[in-house]
Amino acid sequence: MSEFYRDLLTVLCIGLLAWGVIRVERIYQYPFFMGSIFVSFILPQVFSLFNKPGPVTNDALEKLLLMSCLCAVACWIGYEMKPNKKWISKLNIVIDERKLFQAGIALMAQGWFFNFLISRTDIQTSATNGNWTGPATIYLFFSQVINIAFAIFFLQTLKRPSITNIIFTIISSLPILSIVFVGRRQVTMTLIIIIGLSLYLVRRYIPPRWIVIAALLSITFLIPLFGELRGGFWNLVFSGDWQELISLAQKAFNSQQKGDILELRNAALLIDAVSQTNKYGLGTGWWDAIIFQYVPGQIVGYDLKESLQFKVLNFDLLSSLYEYQIPTGTTITGVGDSFIEFGYLGSFCFFIIGYMFKNLWISSFYMKSTISRLLYMGLVSSAMLALTHGVGRFFQEAIFQIFFVSLVAYYAQVKYKPYSSQLIDS
Repeated sequence: MSEFYRDLLTVLCIGLLAWGVIRVERIYQYPFFMGSIFVSFILPQVFSLFNKPGPVTNDALEKLLLMSCLCAVACWIGYEMKPNKKWISKLNIVIDERKLFQAGIALMAQGWFFNFLISRTDIQTSATNGNWTGPATIYLFFSQVINIAFAIFFLQTLKRPSITNIIFTIISSLPILSIVFVGRRQVTMTLIIIIGLSLYLVRRYIPPRWIVIAALLSITFLIPLFGELRGGFWNLVFSGDWQELISLAQKAFNSQQKGDILELRNAALLIDAVSQTNKYGLGTGWWDAIIFQYVPGQIVGYDLKESLQFKVLNFDLLSSLYEYQIPTGTTITGVGDSFIEFGYLGSFCFFIIGYMFKNLWISSFYMKSTISRLLYMGLVSSAMLALTHGVGRFFQEAIFQIFFVSLVAYYAQVKYKPYSSQLIDS
């Protein structure tokens, strides 16, 4: 049965991609970019897991693959639902362009300021997973508004390519580019998404189909390569050492195919463990992720932060059941994360995310809502992380994007005077 689920998943993933490749203007829409992550990130690991399952039993593998199929189907069905007219109406906020520009300057200044603080801070990392800890995490959190500022200025530049708009676009892009050159995959993807989506939404520019297909083929090699080389990738690109780059890409891809370290192995074992123990999170894991992100232990105290979290699933359970420990730096994927919370029903979260993107797309493309465009561009990479890292990661970043874009909308929206007031004034 596992072979059937594997083949079914392959067909579903290729179907999501074909939906976009057949009509290239769809490449910026939710089913296609989720399909690209399924194909480049999930499918290679599926075949590696078949070749080297390790402690993963056939029953656990079947559960993993069935859940993966349900998540892929949910992405498609959620996006195919009829949009909500009330939501679209609320998103269609009339914006004062002058105030929007001022909001962009404020966000850019904040981004530059916190990036400066990061550069002056000794970075502390966790001994368990290598993630940042201490004040640097707070600075990093607030520095990310620079992405919203860049999106504002780039959209304005495409609409009205004035010297002022171009200058502020360049200034706001510099901190982002500095992170890209360090080899951060998410920031790189976010930059590409902002540029590509802006060109399409404002100028209706669509890349040639052959470029899209070439990008899809190359991303399967680039994802593990970026993870291994980080900033070394760009050093090789700028040095022109293409032979070394190709060799390392092949080595990274082969390492993934060997299956020594696989995120899907983490997911399969967690799915099996939860099925055996019935310790479903029922959403508490996503709550814990939000608390982890937004409650600063350095300020309120780590004991209080711990008390606000449920921590229903103890990952030490994997050691006792399978003598397995999740490798440092790996994830449990959105497939595993959503199953941990609600079992197979957890796949419904991808339906909800897909439906949200459908409404944002209608508002961005047809209604030309600036606020919807900013939200859409800010949430695309987060939606991809929902699959590669976990749905909890999506909620963490979605709250950030919605909060700051809402502040921009509140400040920059046109304030209409009541009709009666206008009569009196006249």
